[in-house]
Amino acid sequence: MSISTRLRSWFTPDAQRRAVQAEQRGDLEGASTGYMEAGRYADAVRVMLIRAQGELDPHRRALLLVQATALAPPGDEARALAWRARTQFVLDRAEAGGLDPAIRRRELLEAAQVLRSIGEHELAARALHVAGDLEGEISALADAGAVQRLEEAVSRQRKIEEHRLKRSLRFEEARDAIALGERRKAEQLLNAALRDEDAEDLRALLSGLLARRPNVPPTVQLEGRILEIVPGNPVTLGRSDGELRVASPVVSRRHLEIARPEGAEPIVRDLGGKNGTTLRGARVDELRVGLGLDLLIGNALPLKVRPFPAGGLLLELPGRICWLPLGGFQLGPRRAMVESRDGWVDLRFDRPVVLGDLQVDKPIQLLIGDEIYDGHDGPLLMRVIPPPQAETR
Repeated sequence: MSISTRLRSWFTPDAQRRAVQAEQRGDLEGASTGYMEAGRYADAVRVMLIRAQGELDPHRRALLLVQATALAPPGDEARALAWRARTQFVLDRAEAGGLDPAIRRRELLEAAQVLRSIGEHELAARALHVAGDLEGEISALADAGAVQRLEEAVSRQRKIEEHRLKRSLRFEEARDAIALGERRKAEQLLNAALRDEDAEDLRALLSGLLARRPNVPPTVQLEGRILEIVPGNPVTLGRSDGELRVASPVVSRRHLEIARPEGAEPIVRDLGGKNGTTLRGARVDELRVGLGLDLLIGNALPLKVRPFPAGGLLLELPGRICWLPLGGFQLGPRRAMVESRDGWVDLRFDRPVVLGDLQVDKPIQLLIGDEIYDGHDGPLLMRVIPPPQAETR
């Protein structure tokens, strides 16, 4: 209350009389003003609560209740009445979905704090429940001596803690699986967990995992060379189909098949597209690679095919070098195999290798950034890198 209002109440002895008369004739606004001028704040609060009860506009009603709680004298019954009314109003609006969640929580937490200070523990517990403060709700119920509701709240807290522990264990299990190269398993774990709960930490881990999953074929750095490693045997080269896609109008949808038949040398087979494949101007159907081939696809796109020392073939296209292992191959002192399924590229070794700084003995689903070593003190066998076009975007 301002100094001017206090002075006005001191020199207006009939303020209370005018306030009573205004209330009697139904002028509740004038009555509350008169009671404030007379210093009768409890009566002013009482009249404001009557006004709020009859106010149909939610915004105006909220303002009256806020004013009443601010005006109510500490220790007076009017303070408890005002805060009970304000809290009930907020709860009713919250249950009807008429409040922004952030505003609702702030209002209810403030109300619960005041209600507990004036001994209204059960109503405070209800406000804390709607605000989502379970620990505060349990404390308020304990002060209220509401045994049954307290047991229910403690049971809810236990279930939440169990759920939080389960989610944490799932997160750790998925993160360990990623570190050990079991990325397919990690994806499955995270998707299963997110079906139970759309948790931000789980979704972020899954998003980060999938963001590092390379396209097929992945780009790798091998003995200082940057190559696309193409899984499969046979491998189909085509404009829109197959394991090796080449975006050129002279390439048919399925143009070539490159294979290593069991016990035989690798071959290149034209699949009958209209543009065909030529060797020194002559159209070819099937050729053994031998020491190498210099082909033209559609009489326009050069394709060099060479044996690769590690195994399989090296295909050179304009701006691209692709390695087709066509089965098992040699990677340093180890035998390895690469295959693709479910959107992942699996790399298998005949003996344990080191991924990052962890020894792994299971197939590795490759991620961009992986570094695979021949033992903790051994040489780098392979590094998975972003494709050149991704680096320039």
